[in-house]
Amino acid sequence: MKHILGLFYCVLYGGCSFCFSLSVKYLWIKFQFRMTFMLLLYENILTALICLFMGKRNHSSKDTLLYSFIYSLQTFSGMKGLQIMNISMYMTLRRTLILFVFMMQKTWKISNFMSVIFITLGAIIAGQEHLDENYFGYGLILMNNLFNALALHKSKQLNYEKQIDPLELLFQNSCNQIPFLFIGAYASQELHDFMTTTYMSEQFLIAFTLVALMGFMLCYSTNLCNMYNSPIAIAITHNIKDILITSYSFFFLKEEYDFQILAGIIISYLGSILYSIQKVKEIKSLYLPLSSNDKDQKQD
Repeated sequence: MKHILGLFYCVLYGGCSFCFSLSVKYLWIKFQFRMTFMLLLYENILTALICLFMGKRNHSSKDTLLYSFIYSLQTFSGMKGLQIMNISMYMTLRRTLILFVFMMQKTWKISNFMSVIFITLGAIIAGQEHLDENYFGYGLILMNNLFNALALHKSKQLNYEKQIDPLELLFQNSCNQIPFLFIGAYASQELHDFMTTTYMSEQFLIAFTLVALMGFMLCYSTNLCNMYNSPIAIAITHNIKDILITSYSFFFLKEEYDFQILAGIIISYLGSILYSIQKVKEIKSLYLPLSSNDKDQKQD
């Protein structure tokens, strides 16, 4: 049952991540909204309020301070990178996340290693011609990958050592971040600029709230997925999601692409398929003997 739940939460995480990335990009394109501190502040306030209605909190915030610091760096670098890069190139470089996650694994299988090689190679092929266009953007995404990998491992550690469940971790993380995000929004004048009539329209507030809600769903599904799966499984799911978003940006957002980007996507996708096949085999090996025993018992 645990493996079935793990697979379900991987799919849930992938879907939430897909919707969140597109909703953020829509907010920036439609309304020219670039206030990262305000968006994160609103998202974390909304997250904390939702968590208050969903369950208990048994740990103090000090248990999650380091995690919150890493998570903040991950989120901020990711959003800043997405602001200044097109979706296809952003997702291309984000696929190297699996390399950072894999390097932090204590043990690994040859099949996982081959998946990492294919996915990373595909990302390099897709992006090598464009690396000289935006050094700052690429640096931000690489930092985002590093902090993301660290956050995944720290989240797993907190769940294992401190028995902090996904909802509790989400609540503590939001409480830790809110004061610093408020200071950042005030110091950067984002709080003042946000109160202007430009951003007080009903259409904007609905879109703004939907992005914040998707942020909550993404964080919660990430924690759930990480509780039942290894960080590398999350990285693989993230890679598949990035490929789908890149394809979506080509067909529906009319972003430019070339043969090299397509070749890189295909190679990365092969790596994801390789891992997925191995994972399905592992689940079958666990559940097929159980079903065989049930049949034998019925025959007896």
